[in-house]
Amino acid sequence: MTGTFNTGETRESLRKEYNPDGSVLRQAQLRLLDMLDYLKAAAAEAGVAWRLDGGNVLGALRHGGFIPWDDDVDIVVDHKDYRRFCTYLKRHPHPQFVLQDNSTDPGYLKSWASLRDTKSEHLSTENENSRDRKALEIMKYRGLHIDIFPYEDRILPSLQRLAGKLACVVNFRLSPDHPHWAQAGYAFLEHGVFPVFRLFGQLFGKKGAYMHTYGTWFYERFPERVLRPYREIRFEGRTYNGPAEPEEFCGIIYGNYNDLPPKDKRNRHQVTVRFL
Repeated sequence: MTGTFNTGETRESLRKEYNPDGSVLRQAQLRLLDMLDYLKAAAAEAGVAWRLDGGNVLGALRHGGFIPWDDDVDIVVDHKDYRRFCTYLKRHPHPQFVLQDNSTDPGYLKSWASLRDTKSEHLSTENENSRDRKALEIMKYRGLHIDIFPYEDRILPSLQRLAGKLACVVNFRLSPDHPHWAQAGYAFLEHGVFPVFRLFGQLFGKKGAYMHTYGTWFYERFPERVLRPYREIRFEGRTYNGPAEPEEFCGIIYGNYNDLPPKDKRNRHQVTVRFL
């Protein structure tokens, strides 16, 4: 997109306001690009297909890269390839980036993995008693991160929503004050509840309708034709995999995705970044 947004702002004015060169946010975005390039190369070596997800696809279409106020990068891989990719990353460690899952960080209780930067740290600016701050501070690795989500079809949306609620209980209610109960809850969900949900999905779910895996808290469902085959998209002047129909993909998630939200609705994380 070029020209002026619905708010009267332009790409240039947004960049000046939110992430100018040399700002902490821009430094974080550039570090994330280095991490993304590493994952791109590692996925090629491991023979794993992947693509950018969510706000990164939106950012590519609307801003040519990062949403100016955002420091998120998310990728997805097929559920069948997910564990193999995580194993590859752990067996071929990077000198600065580490694969974070429950096996490398007992305080990490999510159904997806993250690639973490060990030369930075997220510092929460929320109240010290907030659930998000406590959930962050219980983790071993707290640097800039790229989430790696498993993706699969035949998920039952009702069970996906229930799975997300259960995962939030473990991550935000139990983990800060009851880590042993949280660890037990995580194991029960991952090895007991979610495999049963997946079995029901294989029996009754819709083939070719894809969602994030059980235990995530993202609930959009996409027909396969919107996602595959993956299509190259430009992001910050670099080329990465995106969905087959990125415009339709963003429409499903965001509606009128070319419109900017009001300033008070721009989702900026309540954290700052310290570079080590």
